[in-house]
Amino acid sequence: MMRGDVARSARAGPVEAPGAGSLPPTLARGAIPSLDGIRAVSVAIVFFAHAGLSDAIAGGFGVTIFFFLSGFLITTLFLREWRDTDSIHIGKFYVRRFLRLSPPLFFTLGVGYLLVWLGFADGKFEPLAILSQLLYFHNYYLAAFPDAGSVVVGLQPLWSLSVEEHFYLIFPLIFLLFTRGKVRVSHIVALLVAIVAWRYFRWQVLLDTQWTIYISTDTRFDSILYGCLLALMERNGAAARVMPPDNRRLTLLVFGALAVLALSILARDMTFRSTLRYTVQGIALMVVFHYAVTRPDYWLFRPLNLGWVRTIGLYSYSIYLAHYVIIRILHKHDWFEGNAALFIAAAAVISIAYAAFVWHVIEPLPRRLRHRFA
Repeated sequence: MMRGDVARSARAGPVEAPGAGSLPPTLARGAIPSLDGIRAVSVAIVFFAHAGLSDAIAGGFGVTIFFFLSGFLITTLFLREWRDTDSIHIGKFYVRRFLRLSPPLFFTLGVGYLLVWLGFADGKFEPLAILSQLLYFHNYYLAAFPDAGSVVVGLQPLWSLSVEEHFYLIFPLIFLLFTRGKVRVSHIVALLVAIVAWRYFRWQVLLDTQWTIYISTDTRFDSILYGCLLALMERNGAAARVMPPDNRRLTLLVFGALAVLALSILARDMTFRSTLRYTVQGIALMVVFHYAVTRPDYWLFRPLNLGWVRTIGLYSYSIYLAHYVIIRILHKHDWFEGNAALFIAAAAVISIAYAAFVWHVIEPLPRRLRHRFA
């Protein structure tokens, strides 16, 4: 089993190293404020876009938020583990990832395949497509075979899981190098610049499509990396220096970031949308996330910490997996088609009920096992 063990003496180094500074109190222990609420907002964006409101709601932005949140959370947990044990147990990390992602995914795939076999859902059994879903390369499968489908119509959003899993094959190594002082914040910033340059090259020189750039790991993992960067900046104190906690500057920076996000979504230029859009959104999300988790008492972020919003956040992964399949089944059988509001409400209720079942029935045992590897 791989294990990254680094002596405490190695922590004395540049200001960017994990030993410099400490995590803010809201990040140091326990659940991180606002994250479950942000999950709820993210899955709502994706859901409403797929439910027929894509002209008004940018579903892809919800996925970008998920990416950012994942990078921020995993890096924060790494920093806690490093602080408490002076090491990072990479083997246990991958076990936890498997126990977190795979049970809901495998259950949803099994239900979806069964519904196709029974003729209740649309789809076609393709061995390579099934393998791509099970082994997390569905994004490149969809890029190579854009007309092949996802076995079950509605499972296309699984491409994003592939991006995350590819990223986490390499990020633990980056973090270990960071703890040794061999990788610094400046190197991560340079990597972020390189990724947007690579997107531009693929768009302008290789003439890749917007869809291919949108779903490919090599062009999208910077959305996760921006979350990682924010967590590292929280640790070395840079985030608090750049984004002070007083209400006046908080309001100015947060609403400025929200305005930038809105403009990035509204922009129609195809070159911008395929290249700089994800960079601009990543930088703006750093501002929003910083204040959401360090100032959850601010009026704008209080709703994120309401009980029912956090519950939706807990269910968000399974909602994300199943909601589009449910929407497509409702369309297939013409249920509620005459009433858009009733259609959306029915799809939402079924999606939440399904996710609640998975959370309370399918996930408890993997969740207990995951805690044993914490």
